[in-house]
Amino acid sequence: MSQRNLLIILFTLVLSYTCYVRAEQNPYARYVSDGYSVIERWALQDVPDQRLFEGAMRGMVNELRSDGDDHSVFVPEQVQGEFRLELRQEFGGVGIRLGLLGEPPMPIVVGPPQPGTPAFLADIRSGDVILAVDGTPTEGLPISEIVGLTRGEPGEPVVLTLRHQGETEPEDVSLTRAVINVESVRGDIRDDDGRWVFQLPHEPRIAYIRLINFGDKTEEELDTVMRETTKAGAEAFILDVRDNYGGALDAAVGISDMFLRAGLPIVTTRGRDALVRDRFVSTGKGRYTDVPLAILVNKNSASASEIVAACLQDYEQAAIVGERTYGKGTVQRLMPVESGRSILKLTSATYWRPSGKNIHRMPDAPETEEWGVSPDSGLRVELSEEDYLNWRNYRRRRDILGTKTDGVVAEQFDKDPGPLPAGYADDALDAAIDCLRQQLNR
Repeated sequence: MSQRNLLIILFTLVLSYTCYVRAEQNPYARYVSDGYSVIERWALQDVPDQRLFEGAMRGMVNELRSDGDDHSVFVPEQVQGEFRLELRQEFGGVGIRLGLLGEPPMPIVVGPPQPGTPAFLADIRSGDVILAVDGTPTEGLPISEIVGLTRGEPGEPVVLTLRHQGETEPEDVSLTRAVINVESVRGDIRDDDGRWVFQLPHEPRIAYIRLINFGDKTEEELDTVMRETTKAGAEAFILDVRDNYGGALDAAVGISDMFLRAGLPIVTTRGRDALVRDRFVSTGKGRYTDVPLAILVNKNSASASEIVAACLQDYEQAAIVGERTYGKGTVQRLMPVESGRSILKLTSATYWRPSGKNIHRMPDAPETEEWGVSPDSGLRVELSEEDYLNWRNYRRRRDILGTKTDGVVAEQFDKDPGPLPAGYADDALDAAIDCLRQQLNR
């Protein structure tokens, strides 16, 4: 027997013994196994093993949730690919954004395709109606299913049957899927080439940057934008994390580090025993420790968004503008199960801001309790539900149409969300601009 095979056998024996000891330490692991065996052998209904496993996982997670853990979740095999996509920020596709617009609702390309993508090179245009994907008609399909049809392995062909604005005859466009990078950093509007405009046209000294989520590439994207806008004359920055539900802890730490001098605690995590598990400290590599900075938050800014806002607020590195944040002060660990085919997103720790406070909001916590990240004094901009919907409408219009109000897309889009109030203004953004102007004009 070769030495390699002997080592494999020894490793297998050690692993098997470890699992056996673990099971003996917690007899419920054995009970679950026994229950599965009984169901498999004696149950009248022949339920597939996969469904029994997924049901057991969901049942255990539901017990965690009944004890106040709102954020643990079991992600089964069939949807875990999309789940990981949010963090990886890339997929195989053609580079278009779709929305259901018009009557009857049809998938329409909203905004120009991302530059350099297959759709951009094939001259697919904003407003094109996608009639079919690889011969499958799109009418009546949910948008998620249509998007799924356009995606696939890079290098695979796909045919889009579409109709251009102002034309009556459909056209088949053959494309080859490529790796599409999902941007997590956006500006205010897109220019005619489909690129985001970050510097405010009426105040080019200020760059307005929206963080949509916190993924593997967010820190790099943000650094690139800040470098480029600084060279173009930007002297102050607004980070907008409104409606940003969070993402990767490492991304939140890295972004906070960009604005801090060395040796400052950014965030710590504590486990069930309340002891510190991890402590993240600034490295001193940040290039933006002296720039005026404002962070826009609202009631849906959560998790990683709150880590950044809380950290930079505690060190007075940023002015916090808007509403009190969601209050999600727990950390979820992605645990592969079922040999990596599915994922258990498990709440495993709480996170604590540099001031030593945990901002987590427990279920049914009253408004009087201290949770979330509150705006700085004088920078609170509260929104009613109607105000919030108007802001969502306004933001969506700028994402899709930019400053344009003509064309078929504009007409169809206007029928969907309803008109904006006359003279609408983003009050929170205006407050952030005024705050930074005061700092720049000193």
